[in-house]
Amino acid sequence: MQKRREILHQIGRLAAGLAVCVVAMLAVYALLGMLTREVILGAIAGWILAIGNFASLSITVSNAVDRAARDNDPQRAQLSIQASGVIRLLVLAAVYILLFRAKLCDPIAALLPLLMAQVVLKLVEFFRKDDKGGDATV
Repeated sequence: MQKRREILHQIGRLAAGLAVCVVAMLAVYALLGMLTREVILGAIAGWILAIGNFASLSITVSNAVDRAARDNDPQRAQLSIQASGVIRLLVLAAVYILLFRAKLCDPIAALLPLLMAQVVLKLVEFFRKDDKGGDATV
């Protein structure tokens, strides 16, 4: 239960940090006079997909580690995590292709949140303090 709570906290921190970045991105679009409905939809879609991608990764890794500890089979856990990475990439690619082919959103505004998520995760890791020793961990 504690592990699931920690995963939800990590997802929440990512969601909040990414929301700030997306709002900043939309402000830049507005300052450039390029803020359109497609840009806003792209930003929302990108935010949702970035959060979903991280949630899927977190849950998969957590389950794989639990299974490896239970079954004493770390190679199976590693294969599970690698397979999940490929599946997540294919799902993201398929969703983005559908969104772009249907011209529902701006491609740059939709892809930037995925890149921003990496930066936000690094910042969260850097500023997060462990309760016991003050070390940065995620």
